[in-house]
Parts: sequence; structure tokens; C-alpha cells
Amino acid sequence: MSAVLDSLKFLSQGFRNGNTVGAVWPSSRSLCEAMVRPVIGGAQGPLRVLEVGAGVGPVTAELTQRLLPGDHLDVVELNATFCTTLNARFAGATPVTPIIHNADILKFDPGFRYHHIVSGLPLANFPAELSEAIYARFFELLEPGGTLIMFHHILGREVIRMFGPPKDRKRARQLMELEERLAPLVVGRHDVLLNMPPARVLVRRRPTGPGYDET
Repeated sequence: MSAVLDSLKFLSQGFRNGNTVGAVWPSSRSLCEAMVRPVIGGAQGPLRVLEVGAGVGPVTAELTQRLLPGDHLDVVELNATFCTTLNARFAGATPVTPIIHNADILKFDPGFRYHHIVSGLPLANFPAELSEAIYARFFELLEPGGTLIMFHHILGREVIRMFGPPKDRKRARQLMELEERLAPLVVGRHDVLLNMPPARVLVRRRPTGPGYDET
């Protein structure tokens, strides 16, 4: 019953906050598993993990269940209603209890870097300058060699770029150009067709060499 209520809450916030909520229904279990797989695959030692844009917590649930005791999980969510849901849902979760931060990722500073960042932010809804700033902040928060795991809806940007209003077409084109510049960092991709709408997960790795320009 709680899962249904969470989904309805996500639906409500999606309609009210279309610019910051990327869908009107939570991510499917298949998508959540694909987002978490790079985090838990082959990891050694305690991990520091950051999730950004958690919504009502479908990916958070996978992380709390599959991380190990001693791992650290921060969750940054801008929507206060979602934060209330997350705090209630994951209080005392095992083996890892997430720390929920009602914050803007551009202003969030934990004082350390993460091995993995998992993001559900709907960058396609954001101005190009904001998307670029968010990418830069992600790489600032990552350890060298750390991974950034994100997803976007398959064909969504192409449809907007071709058929959307002029302002939306420009924004979609600018985001695609930005991510094309980041293409050399992609170390994994996975299409998830069992999601509404179908999604593509991309894994990017922060380089370990000096002088890296994030964007």
C-alpha cells in the first residue's frame, strides 16, 4: 500500500513541478537495478555513494539493500515533499541507512568526494547553463576514477529536438552537444525497455590524470 501512495505522490509532484521532476511515475525495478549495478559490481572496501534527485526513493531502496555495512550513502533531493517521504521510508533502513539532504546539488558540500554518484535529475528539463553546471559539480564531487551513473528516456530528446517548441528544441540540442563532449568518458551503457518510458543508463568515469576539464 505504501508503494502505491508513494507512486501517487510522485505523480502529483510530477504534474506540479514539471521542470524539476523528470517523469510522472517512479522508475521501474529494472531501471533501478541497472542504475545500482555499477555501484555494487566489483567494489572493494567501504564506499561513499551520493544519490541526487531521488524522488520517492526507488533507486534509494536498491542502494540501501545492496550496499554493505560501513558504506556511506548521502541522498540530495531538492523537493521538500519527497524528502519527507524519504526520511519516513528509510529511517533505520539496513544494511545502510541513507542520510537525506533537502538541498540544491550546486550548493551541497559534504567535505569529501564520492566513489559513485547516481543521478535521476531530469537534465532535459533544465536550461543548458544549469545542466553544464550540474555536470561540473558532479565531477568535482567524484574521486578520480569514480563513476557517474545517469539515465535519460530513449528518443525523448530527439523527439523534442525535432518537434518541440523552438525554446525546447534549442535546449535539447544544447544538452545533446554537451553530452557529446562527455562521450569519451562513457564506460558503460544499458537500455532498459521495461520502464515507462524506456530508458538508457550511461556510466561515465572521471579521469585520473591531471588537468581534466569536466565540461
